[in-house]
Amino acid sequence: MELYINRWAFWAPPCDNQAASPPLDYVPPLLKRRLSQLTRMTIEVVHQVLDAAPESGLVFVSSGGESARQLQVDRMLIEDGGILPAPFSLSVFNASPAMATIALGMKGGYTALFPAQNLFQEGLVYGAAPVMAGETESAILVFADQQLPAEYMAIASPEDIIPPYVASFVLSSVKQPGGMAITLNPEAACIGEAVPYSSLEELITMLKGEASSV
Repeated sequence: MELYINRWAFWAPPCDNQAASPPLDYVPPLLKRRLSQLTRMTIEVVHQVLDAAPESGLVFVSSGGESARQLQVDRMLIEDGGILPAPFSLSVFNASPAMATIALGMKGGYTALFPAQNLFQEGLVYGAAPVMAGETESAILVFADQQLPAEYMAIASPEDIIPPYVASFVLSSVKQPGGMAITLNPEAACIGEAVPYSSLEELITMLKGEASSV
């Protein structure tokens, strides 16, 4: 099935400061000061593409979610024997997309996903599913991961150490000016055959190539 990526955005911190976050000058300071790196990055790339699908829902895909917040909550539980509501509310896996919808006034709802195996290919299929099923004309798909806390870095396997990044894509059944076509095969026997792109990097390289040839 042919779909269109009508807008996309990417953000990552500089190599010499992996803990950096977007400034988010358009977000009220009282809200912004509570946000993690992951949430700030998510808001930034959704903000960049939102005008292409202002009524769309948000699909958020991450391998680690709010790992730093979760570590904070775990430490409180071990050391104090309990947790406070505020830290817990921002530690859950859907905190980033929830805060993005609040900060940007989105009303289309959101879904948070943790793919079991291939983060990118499964995430792309799940994000495109409501569009392919005809349930909605478009959806905003976000892939995001933040810098792991040092405590997790010390025990993580190499494949689990992902540099902080975030990417957003407006997936649609209707092409807008500048939109680029992608093809997915939802009836394929395995996920690798359903998605012709093996990684997020491959898809972005393709999009950059298409944009430069226009």
